[in-house]
Order: sequence, then C-alpha cells, then structure tokens
Amino acid sequence: MITSTIVSHFRDNVMFSTCVSVPSTYRYIKFNVLEPFAQHPRITSGKLDEEKIAELKSEIWFHGQISRADAERLLQKDGDFLVRESPASEGQYVLSGMQENMKKHLLLIDPEGVVRTKDRMFQSVSHLINYHCENSLPIISAESALVLRTPIPRTS
Repeated sequence: MITSTIVSHFRDNVMFSTCVSVPSTYRYIKFNVLEPFAQHPRITSGKLDEEKIAELKSEIWFHGQISRADAERLLQKDGDFLVRESPASEGQYVLSGMQENMKKHLLLIDPEGVVRTKDRMFQSVSHLINYHCENSLPIISAESALVLRTPIPRTS
C-alpha cells in the first residue's frame, strides 16, 4: 500500500509543498503539518494592516474599489492585469487579468486572512504580484493559470 503525504518547506518566506508517495512499509516521522504556518504572517481579521494597504495603494496596477465589469473593460489583451478591492467583500482583493482571451478574477486573500495562490503564501498582495511579474511565473488558482505581463495603470 502507498501512502501520500505533503512535505512543506519555506524559502524566502514562501511556502513550497510537494506531494510525496511513501510505501506503507517504510517508517517515517510524523510532524505537525500546521506548525510552519504558525510563524507565517497573517492578516488580522481577514484584512490587510495599514502598512500593507499603503503599500498596495502606491502600486500603479492597484485600482481601488472598481467593479468586475469596469475591470473587464480595461483588460484588452493576454497578460493585462490589475488588482482591485472587491465591492462585495470588504477587505478582499481581486486580481483581474486576461489569459487566452478570457477575463479571469482571482481572490488573493484566503478565509484565514493569508495572501496566497493555490501553492504559495506571500507577505502582501504587492509581494505576490511583484514576485510573479519579476519571475515571469503564472499565478495558479484552482481552475486556471494567469500570466502577468502588462499592468493596467489606474487613471486617477
């Protein structure tokens, strides 16, 4: 019988997880898989702190509280992206982007208040966006991937 387990480690405050198959005849040490998360910065009450909000507001690709429809009107070609506040959910931020001629909207803060993608956690929304732009890596969500190429600057 084969048992699968998740192995996690941190590098540059980013968590990496790997699924490992271990034959049940092997002996291995169990550890508390939630322990690495205990030291990771969390957002109090599911909201960004004032410093992170100020950092986010200084980003050219941050548009504040605009609607999904308004965001979609600004996205014209693959790789275009912006971040906006969710009008429906206070303290939630949405990455709106275009990939393969489809407009996509990804929530950036999980229910526990952690800024994350499907496979990584980040210190802030700015850190998440800048990390993926600088490394030309797609942002992976449960349903899709989004490559960030061209930030859409806010107009005001």
